[in-house]
Amino acid sequence: MEGTMPLFTVDSTKCLRDKLCVKECPMQIIIMKSAEETPVPAPMAEKICIDCGHCVAVCPTGALKLNSMDPDVCEALQSDWNPGHETISKYMKSRRSIRKFKKNPVEKEKLGEIIKVAAYAPSGHNSRPVNWTVFTDSEKIKEIAASVISWMNWMKENQPEVAKAMHFDMITKAWEFGIDVVTYNSPAIVLAHGAKKNPHAQSGCTIALSHLEVAAPSFGLGCCWGGFLTWAAGTWEPLKEKLGLPEGHVMHGSMLVGYPQFRYHRIPVREAKINWK
Repeated sequence: MEGTMPLFTVDSTKCLRDKLCVKECPMQIIIMKSAEETPVPAPMAEKICIDCGHCVAVCPTGALKLNSMDPDVCEALQSDWNPGHETISKYMKSRRSIRKFKKNPVEKEKLGEIIKVAAYAPSGHNSRPVNWTVFTDSEKIKEIAASVISWMNWMKENQPEVAKAMHFDMITKAWEFGIDVVTYNSPAIVLAHGAKKNPHAQSGCTIALSHLEVAAPSFGLGCCWGGFLTWAAGTWEPLKEKLGLPEGHVMHGSMLVGYPQFRYHRIPVREAKINWK
């Protein structure tokens, strides 16, 4: 359309004509008509671009500027940011599911920073389908746990074999004695949800929550996946009402977050099950 801005612009004084953006673009919508000219959008590029930012990220001089992304406001990568495979391996192996939390509340600012990190998780077609809902009010968290217990009691009556296999009788009995094994009295719960119609929402939420869990210890926090909460939220209408997700959204995962009560001193042994072909 006449007058429409191009998908991106290139500063000819900075461009090295090295074709890195052309080669790196996953949608193959950047072209160079000659070795002397700067890259330009291919026909229909505006409709095909997934706004992943690879072209901006790969350009060593910051010559390419997307309409949606200015290289000058993007943080520059530093070579010393990579801690090395040994450190990363030890850090990943030291991950623990935290079920004993201190009573200290988790600062909203800190939760926000962790979620911002998780927002960089990959998603199908760079659709970025993940939305977040965070609970930090202790009374609301208790109400959520109580609703999950109500669902378990319903399951015991209506799907007794499943309830027995998942030890719902023990969990609901523990609740009667003031023991919460649904949310473990966590000071915060983070929900990841997306539009029901988005085919990438489920995988996107799972991957993003995984990023959140990995990032949390570096902020001094611990996490545990809220499996029962997520399961119940898929079918139990009273719980759905308490969670208050946007219309048309489905919760695909939940994370219990707080300050760990205990410190771990060693890494338990685990074996990887690999089937080489």
